[in-house]
Amino acid sequence: MPRDEFDASPAEVRSFALLQVGLTAGFFVLLFFMLGGSDADYPPTWMAVALVVLVGVGAFLAERVWMSAAPLDPDLAPADQHRLAVGVFAGQTVRRLAFCEAPLLIAVLVTFVTDHGGWPLVIAGVPGLLVLAWEIWPSLRNTSMTAAMLDSRGADSQLVESFIERPVA
Repeated sequence: MPRDEFDASPAEVRSFALLQVGLTAGFFVLLFFMLGGSDADYPPTWMAVALVVLVGVGAFLAERVWMSAAPLDPDLAPADQHRLAVGVFAGQTVRRLAFCEAPLLIAVLVTFVTDHGGWPLVIAGVPGLLVLAWEIWPSLRNTSMTAAMLDSRGADSQLVESFIERPVA
């Protein structure tokens, strides 16, 4: 049985994802202008490639997080299955965030120790923010992958359904 890593609701997971993407983007824009923007020389090709490769590695690791979910016990009450499933998904969202943010933090470090202005932030930040938003937003794709693992022994966590917006009548 998976650990109930977080006591969270679907709305809280959505808010967390929006907050993290917004704060990261704001931080990068602020640092970009504080460090001279694009006034400095463009970094060497090897550095640009290395920064993009780091973003790719972070995306690869974040993509593997959903496989870490242990199946839910089908004998649990439906409310407990749902609560555990949302908690596991919230925990996975935090782990995906860490994998996606690590390359971005390395880009910040590179920006401070080299004289290339804000270029490293642009090179890693644009694809990094796209990967971050793709991986941590509770989309149908992300919730379905986690639900497939959690429900693989016959449980019905209703994880996907809990993240689907209800139409207002």
